[in-house]
Amino acid sequence: MKKPFLISRITIRLFLVAVTVFLPAPAAFSQQSPILEREARQLLEYFFNRESDKAMQMFDDGVKSQIPEGQLEEIADGLEMQAGKYLHVDRVVFDSSGDYEIVILVCKFEQMELGFRVVFNKEQMVAGFQFVPAPAENFTPPPGYADSTQFTETEIKIDCGDITLGGYLTKPLKGSDFPAVVLVHGSGPHDADETVGPNKPFRDLAWGLSSKGIAVLRYEKRTYRHGNTLDVNSFTIWEETGNDAISAIRHLREINGIDPENIYLLGHSLGGMLAPAIAEKSPDLAGIIIMGGNSRPLHEIIPEQYEYLMSLEGEMSQEQKKFLEEIKEQVQAVSENRLDGLTRRETLLSLPPSYWEGLNRYNQAETAAGIPQRILVLQGERDYQITMEDFSGWKNALQDHQAAYFISYPQLNHLFMPGTGKPNPTEYYKENNIDPEVIDDILKWIFEHL
Repeated sequence: MKKPFLISRITIRLFLVAVTVFLPAPAAFSQQSPILEREARQLLEYFFNRESDKAMQMFDDGVKSQIPEGQLEEIADGLEMQAGKYLHVDRVVFDSSGDYEIVILVCKFEQMELGFRVVFNKEQMVAGFQFVPAPAENFTPPPGYADSTQFTETEIKIDCGDITLGGYLTKPLKGSDFPAVVLVHGSGPHDADETVGPNKPFRDLAWGLSSKGIAVLRYEKRTYRHGNTLDVNSFTIWEETGNDAISAIRHLREINGIDPENIYLLGHSLGGMLAPAIAEKSPDLAGIIIMGGNSRPLHEIIPEQYEYLMSLEGEMSQEQKKFLEEIKEQVQAVSENRLDGLTRRETLLSLPPSYWEGLNRYNQAETAAGIPQRILVLQGERDYQITMEDFSGWKNALQDHQAAYFISYPQLNHLFMPGTGKPNPTEYYKENNIDPEVIDDILKWIFEHL
């Protein structure tokens, strides 16, 4: 069995969609939980004390082989550069996945809370670790536009060939031959609700649309529980996201009561970027909805995100400037496709060269211009991650497309939730819901076609 998917950098993998890494619901407390908690706390201490040699002794062989010398210190430095100084562990969450036990230490930093997610194998060795958004103690209540008397929600299993992904189907109670939408996540290991902090944007979308006559399928992303199926040294965006989205579309088309001629795909963030390619491979789709998806190459927006986040703290330090220059050098290498012979550590975000090589061959704006399906592009004007420059990029690319429509929202952020003031990551962790205007606009766009 391959080892659990190791995300060894926090950096933009946390902030790229700020929805980039998500946590499973807490599992039952097991007899070995106290032992594993102690081990996780020890690893955390080694990590922030920069005692890499001691930390490496806790890793299994698979993890050791993936961590070059000096990388743990690099991760710690980059983390504290963005989140502030580490303070203490606030609480502990336990989970499990197959043969693995998981401990999540919710860590308090100067600027935010983050979860230190440690995966243990049967021998109680560390088989993977991640810094992820902290799991919420409570979740945001359903929005007012979600009327549970108007739809049913059932658990589903999607056959993806090598694995089965869990998810939910929300289906209106009244009528038949419903139009339907498949929801596709951004980057990182998402649950079916695309949970971030206390908020559940995919739940809001599903319940809001199904309250008004549209069926919605949402599912766990492969990297949420089955990251071990990816080869960390050679996987692509299709293995991470695209193939499973096509399986979900196929699954939805076979469900009784769904109109197979009116199935749409809604992609958020990275899912929005990939939506045109999914539509190209699924010509029977009626259309795609791009929510906060980048029209520019992914690597181009990364330095902007770093620079913006650092600017929130005031003038950049020399350490931050050096870090930003290193990121720009990696971006340049990706842009020029200088990836031969590089390792994951030497490429942007510690993603394998294969990932960037695949993206370099993909132009989402051109692909969107060439598909016949209807296209709806939605953008929050307060989104600092995928900006109005990307929204303009979609407009320019699709100006000759006969069925493209564009809407932007002055008060909404990357999660399409309202806010005020200068946007920043902390607002994702305040209780909120997808704005009702977004739900209404999607409903109107779909039903206009019908």
